[in-house]
Amino acid sequence: MITFLFIAVAAVVLLGFVGLAVRAIFWLIFFPIALVFRVVFGIIGMIFGLIGSIFGVVFGIGGSLLGLVLGPIIALVAVVVVIGALIAAVTALLVPLLPVALLALLAWAVFRLFGNHRPASV
Repeated sequence: MITFLFIAVAAVVLLGFVGLAVRAIFWLIFFPIALVFRVVFGIIGMIFGLIGSIFGVVFGIGGSLLGLVLGPIIALVAVVVVIGALIAAVTALLVPLLPVALLALLAWAVFRLFGNHRPASV
Protein backbone atom coordinates (compact mmCIF):
# COMPACT_ATOMS: atom_id res chain seq x y z
CA MET A 1 0.00 0.00 0.00
CA ILE A 2 2.88 2.35 0.81
CA THR A 3 4.46 1.53 -2.54
CA PHE A 4 1.30 2.59 -4.35
CA LEU A 5 1.30 5.84 -2.37
CA PHE A 6 4.90 6.60 -3.38
CA ILE A 7 4.15 5.76 -7.02
CA ALA A 8 1.08 8.05 -6.95
CA VAL A 9 3.09 10.92 -5.44
CA ALA A 10 5.85 10.39 -8.02
CA ALA A 11 3.26 10.42 -10.82
CA VAL A 12 1.74 13.65 -9.55
CA VAL A 13 5.17 15.28 -9.32
CA LEU A 14 6.16 14.00 -12.78
CA LEU A 15 2.88 15.15 -14.36
CA GLY A 16 3.28 18.52 -12.63
CA PHE A 17 6.71 18.97 -14.24
CA VAL A 18 5.37 17.81 -17.61
CA GLY A 19 2.48 20.26 -17.33
CA LEU A 20 4.89 23.04 -16.41
CA ALA A 21 7.04 22.22 -19.43
CA VAL A 22 4.04 22.10 -21.78
CA ARG A 23 2.83 25.43 -20.39
CA ALA A 24 6.27 26.96 -20.93
CA ILE A 25 6.36 25.66 -24.52
CA PHE A 26 2.90 27.05 -25.28
CA TRP A 27 3.91 30.37 -23.71
CA LEU A 28 7.05 30.51 -25.89
CA ILE A 29 5.02 29.71 -29.00
CA PHE A 30 2.20 32.19 -28.40
CA PHE A 31 4.15 34.99 -26.69
CA PRO A 32 5.18 36.78 -29.93
CA ILE A 33 1.58 36.73 -31.20
CA ALA A 34 0.26 37.98 -27.85
CA LEU A 35 2.95 40.67 -27.75
CA VAL A 36 1.99 41.94 -31.20
CA PHE A 37 -1.71 42.01 -30.25
CA ARG A 38 -0.99 43.80 -26.98
CA VAL A 39 1.13 46.45 -28.68
CA VAL A 40 -1.30 47.05 -31.56
CA PHE A 41 -4.46 47.04 -29.49
CA GLY A 42 -2.75 48.94 -26.70
CA ILE A 43 -1.99 51.78 -29.12
CA ILE A 44 -5.50 51.64 -30.55
CA GLY A 45 -6.94 51.62 -27.02
CA MET A 46 -4.86 54.65 -26.04
CA ILE A 47 -6.03 56.53 -29.12
CA PHE A 48 -9.69 55.74 -28.43
CA GLY A 49 -9.18 56.56 -24.76
CA LEU A 50 -7.72 59.96 -25.65
CA ILE A 51 -10.53 60.71 -28.09
CA GLY A 52 -13.11 59.54 -25.54
CA SER A 53 -11.64 61.70 -22.79
CA ILE A 54 -11.65 64.75 -25.09
CA PHE A 55 -15.30 64.08 -25.97
CA GLY A 56 -16.06 63.56 -22.28
CA VAL A 57 -14.56 66.91 -21.34
CA VAL A 58 -16.27 68.77 -24.20
CA PHE A 59 -19.68 67.19 -23.63
CA GLY A 60 -19.27 67.42 -19.87
CA ILE A 61 -18.65 71.17 -19.99
CA GLY A 62 -21.32 71.65 -22.67
CA GLY A 63 -23.84 69.58 -20.75
CA SER A 64 -23.21 71.43 -17.52
CA LEU A 65 -23.58 74.81 -19.23
CA LEU A 66 -26.74 73.61 -20.95
CA GLY A 67 -28.04 72.41 -17.59
CA LEU A 68 -27.25 75.76 -15.99
CA VAL A 69 -29.15 77.59 -18.73
CA LEU A 70 -32.10 75.22 -19.17
CA GLY A 71 -32.42 74.07 -15.55
CA PRO A 72 -34.26 77.13 -14.23
CA ILE A 73 -36.52 77.22 -17.30
CA ILE A 74 -37.44 73.56 -16.85
CA ALA A 75 -38.02 74.16 -13.12
CA LEU A 76 -40.35 77.06 -13.92
CA VAL A 77 -42.29 74.95 -16.41
CA ALA A 78 -42.51 72.16 -13.82
CA VAL A 79 -43.93 74.58 -11.23
CA VAL A 80 -46.55 75.82 -13.73
CA VAL A 81 -47.47 72.23 -14.59
CA VAL A 82 -47.83 71.31 -10.92
CA ILE A 83 -50.06 74.34 -10.27
CA GLY A 84 -52.18 73.44 -13.30
CA ALA A 85 -52.45 69.86 -12.07
CA LEU A 86 -53.57 71.06 -8.64
CA ILE A 87 -56.21 73.30 -10.23
CA ALA A 88 -57.40 70.37 -12.37
CA ALA A 89 -57.55 68.11 -9.29
CA VAL A 90 -59.59 70.62 -7.28
CA THR A 91 -61.91 71.14 -10.26
CA ALA A 92 -62.32 67.37 -10.65
CA LEU A 93 -63.26 67.11 -6.98
CA LEU A 94 -65.77 69.99 -7.14
CA VAL A 95 -67.52 69.09 -10.42
CA PRO A 96 -69.74 66.41 -8.81
CA LEU A 97 -71.13 69.15 -6.53
CA LEU A 98 -72.35 71.18 -9.53
CA PRO A 99 -75.94 69.77 -9.50
CA VAL A 100 -76.24 70.62 -5.81
CA ALA A 101 -75.05 74.17 -6.51
CA LEU A 102 -77.56 74.51 -9.37
CA LEU A 103 -80.39 73.32 -7.10
CA ALA A 104 -79.33 75.86 -4.47
CA LEU A 105 -79.31 78.59 -7.14
CA LEU A 106 -82.80 77.53 -8.24
CA ALA A 107 -84.08 77.60 -4.66
CA TRP A 108 -82.59 81.06 -4.15
CA ALA A 109 -84.23 82.29 -7.37
CA VAL A 110 -87.63 80.87 -6.38
CA PHE A 111 -87.36 82.36 -2.91
CA ARG A 112 -86.39 85.71 -4.35
CA LEU A 113 -89.20 85.65 -6.90
CA PHE A 114 -92.04 84.45 -4.69
CA GLY A 115 -90.70 85.34 -1.31
CA ASN A 116 -91.88 87.81 1.26
CA HIS A 117 -92.22 91.29 -0.37
CA ARG A 118 -92.27 94.10 2.11
CA PRO A 119 -92.88 97.61 0.91
CA ALA A 120 -89.84 99.72 0.95
CA SER A 121 -89.84 102.29 3.69
CA VAL A 122 -88.48 105.64 2.79
